[in-house]
Amino acid sequence: MKKLYSILLSAVAASLMLTACDPSDFGDINKDPNNPSTPFTTYIFTGACTYVPYFVLGNAENGYDPWQQEWPGYISESKNNQYGPLSTTEEYTNVGTIYLNAIRNLDQIIKLNEDEATKDESYVRILGDTNNQIAVAKTLSAFFYMSVTDIVGPIVLSEVFQGKSDDNWTPVYDSQEFVYEQLDQILKDAYSQFDEDGVFDSAADDLYKGDIAKWKKFNASLRMLLAIKLSDVAPELGKARFAAAYADGGMETVADGFYYTYDDLTWNRLYYWVSPDYSGAGFNAVPNMFIVEAMKEREDNRMWSYFDIEGYRGERPEKFFPRDKYTSFYGVPFGLKNLDAVNAWTNCCASINSKLLAMEATIPVIPTARVLLTQAEAAFRGWISADAKALDEAGVAASFEQWGAKGVEEYLLKDINAYSDADGLEKIAIQRWIASYMSDGVEAWADWRRLDIPKMPVGPGAYDNGKTHYPYRLRFYTDYDVAYNYDNYIKAVALLNGGVDDCNSRLWWDVADNEEGVLTTEQCTPPKF
Repeated sequence: MKKLYSILLSAVAASLMLTACDPSDFGDINKDPNNPSTPFTTYIFTGACTYVPYFVLGNAENGYDPWQQEWPGYISESKNNQYGPLSTTEEYTNVGTIYLNAIRNLDQIIKLNEDEATKDESYVRILGDTNNQIAVAKTLSAFFYMSVTDIVGPIVLSEVFQGKSDDNWTPVYDSQEFVYEQLDQILKDAYSQFDEDGVFDSAADDLYKGDIAKWKKFNASLRMLLAIKLSDVAPELGKARFAAAYADGGMETVADGFYYTYDDLTWNRLYYWVSPDYSGAGFNAVPNMFIVEAMKEREDNRMWSYFDIEGYRGERPEKFFPRDKYTSFYGVPFGLKNLDAVNAWTNCCASINSKLLAMEATIPVIPTARVLLTQAEAAFRGWISADAKALDEAGVAASFEQWGAKGVEEYLLKDINAYSDADGLEKIAIQRWIASYMSDGVEAWADWRRLDIPKMPVGPGAYDNGKTHYPYRLRFYTDYDVAYNYDNYIKAVALLNGGVDDCNSRLWWDVADNEEGVLTTEQCTPPKF
């Protein structure tokens, strides 16, 4: 299915602008370059699924900077010093490809199923029952919209895809407050349309294999993830939305999690960058010092699933790096001054676990642990009638199970890990951060921006470049947006907290401090062996 979609997609022009997207032309994606064909909804949906992992790791459209795992404090560079100084963060991110090749696919599925003239056509019904197609497409598009707005801020939603059809080539950029309101409503509408007795094609569904019960849990979980971000800017509204989603029931078991499995065409980006099995691997990613030290301090058995003690340049001597000791793991500081400073860590730094580097690896996009720990935060805030401690422990246990780690009972008894009402929010946030390693980095980055947990000083290389913190957002508005949609561009930038289209302005829901300082010389100096 993915192979056929890849062939079909090759016929599409690669540089269409967001404001020029036209759903009436969308059938061309599913046409043979020489012989036009029908836009089968199965192909369209599978194509949209392939864009889900873009929020876990970088992609070709964004360059090869894996910022989604760098900025939450999960990975650093080991061979280059290209991204650590944060010198590339003023560049804009190309989210247009998400609109063009993911959101528009899903919009087309909705339109085909809502149109009386097409909804019963075989090429439409092939994906499944009408209501399930609409509900799944709305839910997945909400995931994309949520991720995009949490990267850049104001986005096109209310006037999306009105180019040729409505002659609107200058769409407005809706405020994030409006986008969140609309997404909550879209998701509630979708939830009411799901039919668990109905059909959804398992072969086309790369995410939940046609399991509508899991799609419903994902839907409710997304609403919780949206609602919790209102904790500082609209807490009463957030509480109401969260409680309604919680009542509908989110992810409960590890199997409910939102995963993506790469194949030989979609390719795990870590395999492409890092794996020794791929001869072209150039950029080398290794664990960040922050995540490694936090797990060492907590004696966290997930370390053996997250990292390999053997370094990326070869095996480490057993006498210095015993295989059963937490203290054998070292991560590299992010944001060092130069390549020599990066290379100094070669002899001690661990590697990303080899299982995560496999070309066809399965990655957790939204794991169940994240949802349970978000429920724990809601309980801590008094938003739901639930036991925050029990949810915190359930979230940690789900993460241990997901990664095949042992000893969660003993882990939760240690003072540093045990939940308490006195420091409950910090304990929950730290555990959610640890559990989100190599999953949706945009969500983990949102947690840090919103809560300022954990504390992550920037490296001296970033400070030398004038950066005093990790980025708060990425630019979205390209030179074309400025040139051809200038009035709406100016209005969109004015909605940002900071009012400037750069990485220092904040999103609507982000009112934290996040001025952590700079890594010390001692922190940047590797141990001697």
